[in-house]
Amino acid sequence: MQNPSGIKLCCLFLVILFTFTPLSSQAVEEITFTASQPLHYHQPRIIVPILTEAFRRNGIRFKAVPYPSLRSLLYSNTGASDGELHRVYDFHKVSGGKYPGLIRIESEMLTIWQAVFATQEIKFETWNDLKGYRVAYTRGRINMQKILHQFLQKKQIVVANSDTHAFKMLSDGLIDVVVSESRLGDSLLAGRSHFSNIIKITKVHPVRIYSYIHKKHHQLAEEIATSIEKMKQDGSYAKIVRAVNNSSRL
Repeated sequence: MQNPSGIKLCCLFLVILFTFTPLSSQAVEEITFTASQPLHYHQPRIIVPILTEAFRRNGIRFKAVPYPSLRSLLYSNTGASDGELHRVYDFHKVSGGKYPGLIRIESEMLTIWQAVFATQEIKFETWNDLKGYRVAYTRGRINMQKILHQFLQKKQIVVANSDTHAFKMLSDGLIDVVVSESRLGDSLLAGRSHFSNIIKITKVHPVRIYSYIHKKHHQLAEEIATSIEKMKQDGSYAKIVRAVNNSSRL
């Protein structure tokens, strides 16, 4: 006859084991991140192959799926997807802590520049110089939303559904200024003749971009960050960035 005390001790040991033993990355076979931009845009084209290689080094398949920015956040924050492809370094600060399900992967993916675009030369030295203009930014750019609302009246700010939508409104004279990614804006202007009346006024400031993973994969956050840092050391990270930057595709 089995000893009841021994059975209880065995069950207690198993509960403790499964409670305090972190989930191995090997238990995860595939990871899906959502992206707030089409995958052929500049940021995803750099980040997707970097994360693909970083997860591969941990025995995990990686893929990314694009969605509108706020929907992407909804999926990644609730755990419907496994993470967010690209957000700013201080995302939790600028979003007011509204997305607690996301953990930053502590290795910088890239630095981008925001830029000001218009159809005529305007002065821009500080954000205050945009007072009096109708300014558009793309929905879901939470950091830009916060900046513009600090300096401009609500009636001056226009939220576009996409960067292309913002530039079309600018070209059509419905707004005066677009604030967008510098490289992305350049690509849109170069690829569409009906944007030929738009010029880039100036770069504004650099923005550090990171990937975020859902907290259910908290251990993976450290492992993937370590893999990315190793990629930066062995040259594979630079090779990916160089290949994308040398390509003329958007």
